[in-house]
Amino acid sequence: MAIVINGSGTVTGISVGGLPDGIVDAGTLATNSVDSAELIDGAVDASHMAVNSIDSDQYVDASIDNAHLADDAVGVAELSATGTASSSTFLRGDNAWVAAGGPSLGTDSIIRTNGQTISENITIGSTTNGMSAGPITIADGYTVTVNGNWSVV
Repeated sequence: MAIVINGSGTVTGISVGGLPDGIVDAGTLATNSVDSAELIDGAVDASHMAVNSIDSDQYVDASIDNAHLADDAVGVAELSATGTASSSTFLRGDNAWVAAGGPSLGTDSIIRTNGQTISENITIGSTTNGMSAGPITIADGYTVTVNGNWSVV
């Protein structure tokens, strides 16, 4: 049956189910007549998206993990570490930049140095040896717990 639009604007010849395939194309549709409510699930995929059309505003929280980060994608500036990164420091497990190898003086770090006052709580583990050059003062309110060995020379 032919589709007919009569003088009053009435359309005849359309059966239940709408128009046959291939009758309506993009040129037939009115401007802005199709929005996301008319799209079926899966109708839009990567081939239908413009390059760079998705940015961090569209990412779901926690949707990017290590497997999706490029090598070297996180630099020193993105770390929340304390201290200052330099050629003489390293990033410790507690996220702090600290001097490598401890303080020392002289060519080839020939003289090792340490402070004279302990101003933090310290515990020397049962399988650990510690050594300090004295005299050493433990500031008020702080303790050194020795479960292993500590020598003050």
